[in-house]
Amino acid sequence: MRGTGRGWLAIALAALAVIGATAAERRGPAPPAAGTGGEAVSSVWLCPHGGGPGWTGTVEIANPGDTPVQARLVAVGEGDPAGAGQVEVRAHATAIRDVPADTRAAATEVELFGGWAAVAWVVRAGGKEAGMGAEPCTAAPGSHWTVVDAATTKQSHSSLIVMNPFGSDAVIDVALFLPDRPPVRDTAWTDLPVRAGHAVALDVGSRALGEAIVGADVTATRGRIAVGSLTVGSGGSVRSTIASPAYASTWILPVAAGSGGGTVSLLVPGDLGIRFGGTLLQEEEDAQTAGNLTVVRQGGTSTVSAPVATTGAAAVVLSIAGDASVAAGLRAAGLGPDDAATGGTATPGPAWVVLPTATGGAAAPALVLVNPGEQVVTATVSLLDGRGGDPISVTVPPRRTASVPIAFLRGDLTAGVLVRADGDLVALGAGTSGPGQTGWYAMAMGVPVPSATSGLPAAP
Repeated sequence: MRGTGRGWLAIALAALAVIGATAAERRGPAPPAAGTGGEAVSSVWLCPHGGGPGWTGTVEIANPGDTPVQARLVAVGEGDPAGAGQVEVRAHATAIRDVPADTRAAATEVELFGGWAAVAWVVRAGGKEAGMGAEPCTAAPGSHWTVVDAATTKQSHSSLIVMNPFGSDAVIDVALFLPDRPPVRDTAWTDLPVRAGHAVALDVGSRALGEAIVGADVTATRGRIAVGSLTVGSGGSVRSTIASPAYASTWILPVAAGSGGGTVSLLVPGDLGIRFGGTLLQEEEDAQTAGNLTVVRQGGTSTVSAPVATTGAAAVVLSIAGDASVAAGLRAAGLGPDDAATGGTATPGPAWVVLPTATGGAAAPALVLVNPGEQVVTATVSLLDGRGGDPISVTVPPRRTASVPIAFLRGDLTAGVLVRADGDLVALGAGTSGPGQTGWYAMAMGVPVPSATSGLPAAP
């Protein structure tokens, strides 16, 4: 009897092993465990930046900790993945490395070892195209992404950059949301495979042509991915935006530099309509209604855009009534033909790393701090240039914004900036070609710093 019982036990265990292996294969690779700042041995950052013929790209890595971090870069695209170099990022320093960006599907994977660091990208158009885009990469590959910045008019060409650097194929479904007609769920973009170690560029205009604003919802039914949006204008503009992994009921959309002309966009995923409003936060004036966004009604499964004028360093705070959640984005006009975009954030925090977007000699950098709360917030701002220069203190009144002095940022245009505050705020960096020039313009959200990251200067 004992032998029979053991035999049945062995059969049961074998069956469970087969079931578990089959389930793991269907799920795709397991997501990496969330790293704890200051203790993480390694992490992976994904940069779905895109590119084009004659384009150039850089990846920026800023290390705010007190120990060096090793970085290994891998180029991911339509072909097989290829090494793109290695670099040691010194403590309290920033490293910038060139990466391939000569195709629409260009993307970069950055593996970090030895500590936490923030990673971002900058792409500059070349060949017959002009403009610049910049955004932070993501350290959280996932199964769901949403972004609302595409345009498919005669003047604009938009692509979704979907990257899968992992060892198993991913399968995705794409839904495109439009202002005045039902969402587009094309069969060619349903159960679409994205091969292991590759990236694809999906031409949004091929499925929704002639639209001023298109939102995208990308779901991986198998595997994990990262998604970015790339829009190239015929007049010499580039917008580059990292997608968001979730919808939210509040969005904070900072803006800096540029000409002051902006457009706020929303993607409403649910069948029911929503009510929303927008508040404009500025440096020199009290909070006020953003444009005409007092109480706006918008139907479900749609997109909507509204113009918003800003002055200097500012932010638009979007609030959705009830339990509804949306995706949001902000386009900002530059001083010349190039414009910029950001997906903003739903969550303020006490510590940020802002990567540089303006690295040329004549470039004009900008950095805005946004305080959406009701209490004064004081921030200590430091350049991550490896020299350990003196930080400065910046005070942000409640429901206001503040600019970091340009003279401080010019201390090292290639350095990331560490922001440590005694309360919650939001940080965004921007860059233009400089005074009297009408070339490129880009904005990039800051990267929130994990609370346990070691070696940071104390908050004020």
